Amino acid sequence: MGQLIQLSRHSYIYRGFTIHKCPRNSITMKTAYSVLSDGNYFGRDFALSEAMKTIDAIREGVSHQ
Repeated sequence: MGQLIQLSRHSYIYRGFTIHKCPRNSITMKTAYSVLSDGNYFGRDFALSEAMKTIDAIREGVSHQ
């Protein structure tokens, strides 16, 4: 498992991927986290820990469907 590094209020680096904290949805009041790497979008999760699990699954080659 890698280390989570916070770059700013809205950006994190984890295992070479960027996790971007999106603005809170005004209707659901949920905060989403986008997972990106080298300009490629790998999805959106609704918790930072879920985004980290998504990255772990991608790195391990596990399908996340």
